[in-house]
Amino acid sequence: MANKVTVTINGNEYIIKGEESADEIMSIASYVDNEIKKINDQHERFNPTFAAVLAALNITNELFKCQKEYENITVSCKDYEKQLEELKREYNNVLKENAKLQEQCGNAFMKIDKSDEEFDTLKNKYENLHDEYMKKDDELAKAYKENELLAREKANKQKELDKVKLELSESKYKLVDLQNQLLQNQIDLVKANREFDKYKLNGRNGNRA
Repeated sequence: MANKVTVTINGNEYIIKGEESADEIMSIASYVDNEIKKINDQHERFNPTFAAVLAALNITNELFKCQKEYENITVSCKDYEKQLEELKREYNNVLKENAKLQEQCGNAFMKIDKSDEEFDTLKNKYENLHDEYMKKDDELAKAYKENELLAREKANKQKELDKVKLELSESKYKLVDLQNQLLQNQIDLVKANREFDKYKLNGRNGNRA
């Protein structure tokens, strides 16, 4: 529905119809009226029609400038849109790469978890082996101590055996001496018996004479 608005431009009233709101129509009319007033203030000899034409030219010039700026902005926007599309493509590629990396990270974390489990298993085996080693080390230390005690006892027994051997050797020498003395005593006894027999024989012969 078209709006009818009565506006004043350069001292004249006009009825304007438009799709815009009444405030927008009055703002446009006020802008045109101000442009005409600027021209009249600068050039008092211009007639109203010529002033209106100059105002229209100025407004049209501004419109062309705005259109040019709009075109430049449109071109810039298209460039920005191209850059945005390129960034979107790069962003999608980054998302895909990120998804791949997340998948790889997930796999890596699974491997790490598996490695942690293997590490825990190896750690438990190591701890068990270490405990067994410590037990064996304790047993070995005890065995070394027992061996040292046995070695000392063996050394003491060897000393005692050497002492016994020495005493036995000395006893053997004494026994040989005793045997020699006994043999000598037997020889002396035999001699004494012979002497005694001779003595007895001589005694008998003397008595007969």
